[in-house]
Amino acid sequence: MDLRRLSHFLAVVDHGGFTAAADVIDVSQPALSLAVKELELELGVPLFDRLGRRVQLTAAGRALAGPARQALRDVETGRAAVAAVSGARAGTLALASLPTLTAAPLAAMVGRFRRRYADVDLDLAAPEDSSDLVAMIQDGRCEVGLTESGHVPADLVSHPVGTQALLFILPAGLEGGDSSSERMGDGARAMSHRFADLVDVPFIAAPVGTSTRRLLDEGFAAAGAVPRIAVVTAQRDAMLPLVLAGAGAALVPEPIAAVAGALGATVARPEPTVDRSLAMIHRSGPLAPAAARFIELATSNPG
Repeated sequence: MDLRRLSHFLAVVDHGGFTAAADVIDVSQPALSLAVKELELELGVPLFDRLGRRVQLTAAGRALAGPARQALRDVETGRAAVAAVSGARAGTLALASLPTLTAAPLAAMVGRFRRRYADVDLDLAAPEDSSDLVAMIQDGRCEVGLTESGHVPADLVSHPVGTQALLFILPAGLEGGDSSSERMGDGARAMSHRFADLVDVPFIAAPVGTSTRRLLDEGFAAAGAVPRIAVVTAQRDAMLPLVLAGAGAALVPEPIAAVAGALGATVARPEPTVDRSLAMIHRSGPLAPAAARFIELATSNPG
């Protein structure tokens, strides 16, 4: 099976049509269409249903997509292995991370890697949630992922990379309940709140199914309560501005809470504490040298 045809087939899958794919991979549309047609003739089945300018994968096309990505990834791994033996350190590493782990600890991991392997480019994907991230690893769209360690399927390899604390952030002046205080690293005042103290406080939360929403719901459930969800947003970057604007409280990773405290929000540590264990994950089998070095750096110094 010709690798060029497989790569052209995946380009159409990833970009939703022949015209868009041809523009991205810089080939003519007739040449792209011919490559896919030749692949269909070789396999004896149509891979796409042509719907005007749009295309939709057939059952056969969906079955081929995963193995095709794996085949191209294996070829790239082989090339990278040869390059590593000869002293080269070029190529591209495709990473996926939960959105709330991108600023920390992933940014520090990427920084360390780039300082050591400056000729390796990184392509950082944006999965919607942990299940989407796992799918990206399983079907070969990404080689390495950063996620919660407690939700990794048995067919993937997991490497622990420490823990991350989550804290409450509340609009200035909205403290509520009994609390004690401490100082965070940047000097901002951090209080402690039980979940039961915040049952009447409106919360800004990510959609159901996301990691931080699950932790918020579990924290309140353990206290025999449910959170009062006032705003649901899939835009993680919007949470801090919404809290600062007085729309409600939120449960966020500690690095974001530190920024919130510096900007005037009230920061409160949950009682009991909320922590999540983190892991780098990948498929079983040989890794490209760049992926192996990234995991080695990440596990030796999670940051």
